[in-house]
Amino acid sequence: MKGIILAGGQNKRIGANKAQLKLGDKTVIEWVTHSLLQVFPEVIIVTNSPKLYEGLGCQVTRDLFPAKGSIVGLYSGLMASTSQHNFFVACDMPFINCNLIRYLVDLTEQEGDTFDLVIPKTDRGYQPLHAVYSRSCLPRVKKQLEEGNLKILDLFPYLKIREVGHEELIRFDPQLLSFFNINTVSDWHRALTLYPDFLARRRNPDVSI
Repeated sequence: MKGIILAGGQNKRIGANKAQLKLGDKTVIEWVTHSLLQVFPEVIIVTNSPKLYEGLGCQVTRDLFPAKGSIVGLYSGLMASTSQHNFFVACDMPFINCNLIRYLVDLTEQEGDTFDLVIPKTDRGYQPLHAVYSRSCLPRVKKQLEEGNLKILDLFPYLKIREVGHEELIRFDPQLLSFFNINTVSDWHRALTLYPDFLARRRNPDVSI
């Protein structure tokens, strides 16, 4: 299985490339990459600005459709990967939790059942940019793109899904910070506030995140 980072956003609300914002001694995408490389042997970055992400030790690929939206990154990432299942995450989610990711990965096959999608569902709804997708999703994703439908959630009625609910999630991530993403300046200020505790947890040998 591979980890895939979607880094194709336009950053309109924050006015800067949020993946390149500095959080301590690393950029946001370096934190994401660092976490994924603890779980997966290979990581792919999907972006329209490949030169920005050279030197991170990852394969870099471009979006395959001109349309904007995360579903284009999903399609491009699945096409670039040789793995049947792949964990997708947005480039602006610096506090992802390795143990939670491993748990989602383990759920892709259960008692002979194989899922197209393993996805967290919090009280804010589905978390489609922190989920495991199978390449079996590709025909449906392509059909939606050709129809001009860019809503990832519209894929779900056609997929075999394993939802991961609140009680399962908080076992690994009590504050659900895995799903915190940076879209606005206020989000960025909150990330700076959360960072010291995040770093302390990473440095604690008894806490693997």
